Amino acid sequence: MNRPRFDIGQIIRDWGEEFFSQKSRPYHVKKAFGAIAACRTKALGGHVEVCPECGERHISYNSCRDRNCPKCQHKDREIWIDKRKEEVIPKVTYFHVVFTVPECLNQIALSNQPIFYSCMFRSAWNTLKKFFAEKKLQGGMTSILHTWGSNLSFHPHIHCIVTGGGIDSKDVWHHLKGCGKKSGNYLFPVQALSKVYRAKFLAMLTSELKTQEKPIPQSVRKECMSKAWVVYSRPPAKGVNKVIDYIGRYAYRVAITNSRILHYSVDGTLEYNWKNYRNGGKHSRTKMHAIDFLNLFSIHILPDSLVRIRHYGLLSPRNRDKLRKVQIQMGGTPVPKERKTKSYMEICIEKGWDIGLCLNCGTLMEVKEVIPPTRAPPIWRNKKNTTHC
Repeated sequence: MNRPRFDIGQIIRDWGEEFFSQKSRPYHVKKAFGAIAACRTKALGGHVEVCPECGERHISYNSCRDRNCPKCQHKDREIWIDKRKEEVIPKVTYFHVVFTVPECLNQIALSNQPIFYSCMFRSAWNTLKKFFAEKKLQGGMTSILHTWGSNLSFHPHIHCIVTGGGIDSKDVWHHLKGCGKKSGNYLFPVQALSKVYRAKFLAMLTSELKTQEKPIPQSVRKECMSKAWVVYSRPPAKGVNKVIDYIGRYAYRVAITNSRILHYSVDGTLEYNWKNYRNGGKHSRTKMHAIDFLNLFSIHILPDSLVRIRHYGLLSPRNRDKLRKVQIQMGGTPVPKERKTKSYMEICIEKGWDIGLCLNCGTLMEVKEVIPPTRAPPIWRNKKNTTHC
């Protein structure tokens, strides 16, 4: 396996102290940076693997398992996807819908993250629920929060996987009629979705901030109302596997992966690539200092208590019995009442991935020695700069 040449963990180890000395940082940023810096180093311990056939020796250090770490998402993503496979309704079209907010709200979002993101989730579902209700149906939605654009700019938006139909009052499934027209690439009229979402979000955010005595400035509100909010629906994913892949692509993703870092040197010079959608999706490059890069990266680290993947309607855990009925109606296998989570090793074996095998001869490696951790993940605790959010 070809590993990326550059590592965000190394950048944090080199420049973390200076980054945190510049100004006060939230505790959850310090915690995440400490975990990423220690990930897959001797600080967290590990084990020594030896091939019983050829004697090849390999040291494997433990991962931090932080949700912001670019090295630690694959395992959780595969386990999560495996669970979602059980929830797919056969013969049903799924749509990818994205809800965004205008840039003029960015400062309010950064200053009130839990409230703001909760309003985004609830407004997105309330908007879709309104359109489903007009058809006298209950649909379902799995939603994932992202806060970044491809160039690491702050761009909060919600990715939603939405069922192309729903159940009536008698729990009978009905396909949405609009899903089959023409190219079949829309769920509900996008402009109507945009207007309803804007109204519901601003009303909800205004109400929430009012209790905090933080009203939305009139100039910001005016700018919000003068713009058409971007809501779009991508063509449906056809087939169970593609639906799952669609969900998995967005479920466990961090702001930037190590593979996108093209250059990094100890003097702090850094360059990364990103997809420029304003230029036809062509790749662009951005150069900056490591401190500026860490500033951008830290914006996208969410508070620990904030749930960034949420399920609504028919796909909500509280409606699992209704989902089972629909799956049976559509000729599928219902979600087990007692769900067993497969281990990562079991998933890898099912998919035929070579994990734990000797790179020299292909024999299964054996653990011969456990390496204890040298210390806990570092959390930068400068007393005068420590804040809690």
